[in-house]
Amino acid sequence: IGDSVQRIPAYFAYGINALTSITIPNSVTSIGECAFEYCFGLTTLNFNAINCGDFSSSSYYLPFDNCPITTINIGDSVQRIPNYFAYNFYLTSVTIPNSVTSIGEYAFGYCSGLTSVTIPNSVTSIGSSAFSGCASLTSVTIPNSLTAIGYSVFSGCASLTSVTIPNSVTSIGQNAFSN
Repeated sequence: IGDSVQRIPAYFAYGINALTSITIPNSVTSIGECAFEYCFGLTTLNFNAINCGDFSSSSYYLPFDNCPITTINIGDSVQRIPNYFAYNFYLTSVTIPNSVTSIGEYAFGYCSGLTSVTIPNSVTSIGSSAFSGCASLTSVTIPNSLTAIGYSVFSGCASLTSVTIPNSVTSIGQNAFSN
């Protein structure tokens, strides 16, 4: 995608199976519904959009739905991870750069193979259900910059055996660690 593109429209590359890797430039502010849906060859996402809008208000019509993405590289200038960013991806690990200040709702929800995640101290907010359903996630360290753990953030993380919560956290939402 070109460096001056600001908006990737809905159904942009829908069903293009030959697509194996995509690089979203820092200029992108929105990605339309189903933009890359059913791209069965798409395994790598290089995401550099500094401040991209949320993907959806639900788990339907997501830009990367039904893509076998196993690798995400998040650029060092990205400031926020959108809602439903990697929802139901085949990830095993993810590193969030120090530039990120917020992680959206369901951002990594239902990434059932996700075993590790590094949340930097730059993150000040994590949306509800951001890591819910990550059944293979074994340990999480909450950064000192976080003051609240929201609703269902880690619900359904059945393998979670270790959580480190810093003194900075003053509230933990309902069902934050349920199931």
